[in-house]
Amino acid sequence: MLKKINLLLLLPLLMGCEDATDKLFPEPQPVNLPAETQRGANTFGCRMNGQTWEANNTSTLMGHVLTPNIHYRHGELRIDAFRRLQVVGPVTNFYFTAAHVTGPGVYPLGATQPENSSGAKLETTNSLVEYSTDAKHTGTLTITRLDTTGVHPFIAGRFELRAVPHGGSNLPTDFPAELLITEGRFDIQLRR
Repeated sequence: MLKKINLLLLLPLLMGCEDATDKLFPEPQPVNLPAETQRGANTFGCRMNGQTWEANNTSTLMGHVLTPNIHYRHGELRIDAFRRLQVVGPVTNFYFTAAHVTGPGVYPLGATQPENSSGAKLETTNSLVEYSTDAKHTGTLTITRLDTTGVHPFIAGRFELRAVPHGGSNLPTDFPAELLITEGRFDIQLRR
């Protein structure tokens, strides 16, 4: 009888330890395709070979957005988006560059060369493989809203593209030979 009472007294303590462990090692949050917005929500996501890819929305202690991030100056646009602690799919980093962005419109993504500095690069964990657009594997970056003068300036839009391993990367057998990016969308505040 005494053993049963001791076990009953220990049960709440053991359950409390389980809750503490859950807080130390939280379950990964589900990956969702962000809504298509135009308000500076700091979102970035797409479907990569049919699987959802969403950037972490991470800020510094000073409030600067680490990811996703946009740099825009004199018509030159660069978008960086990263995701960490997600196990589905090999790609962790997205980089877009687009030249001559003057406002809403469709901008081609192709080979990134001096005469055409618009393209996309996708990296895997530890830069093991780098995928990129090229002359045959292209895409588009559609700017739906470009607000550089408002209280909270931002750029929003959509993207789609095809990318292949860059420069003859040694592709591990479990990595895809091509990435098809669809339903891409972003809505990111500009840094001042």
